[in-house]
Amino acid sequence: MMKDILEQAQPYLATIVLALIAWATTVITGAIKKAQKKAEIYYNAHTNEKDRELLHKIGKEAFSWAEALYKEYEGDVKLKKAYEYASDRLKSVGIDVSGDEIRASIEKAVVDYNAKKAGGRIAS
Repeated sequence: MMKDILEQAQPYLATIVLALIAWATTVITGAIKKAQKKAEIYYNAHTNEKDRELLHKIGKEAFSWAEALYKEYEGDVKLKKAYEYASDRLKSVGIDVSGDEIRASIEKAVVDYNAKKAGGRIAS
């Protein structure tokens, strides 16, 4: 009798097991996609932060370079040379930023330098 019941229930049990496997697969896939999205957001935020730090370092380097090599020239010439230097360096390390961002990083370096030179505090 029990054997007959199991034989009759077997197709239903197989369907239930397959449905549970499909449900578990869907849940796991959803969890993986959610984790992947969070990891991507974290990576992009972290990368942008590192890129910003490098942008400011290169801006400061470009200002120092132009200030040393073109000290007899006016500010516009130095800015142009510093901009070219920073733009080339950023391209070489694979950072794509706008011209305004490059100029802003150089201008920040100038402001920091002038504040230090005047005995003030350097803005971070």
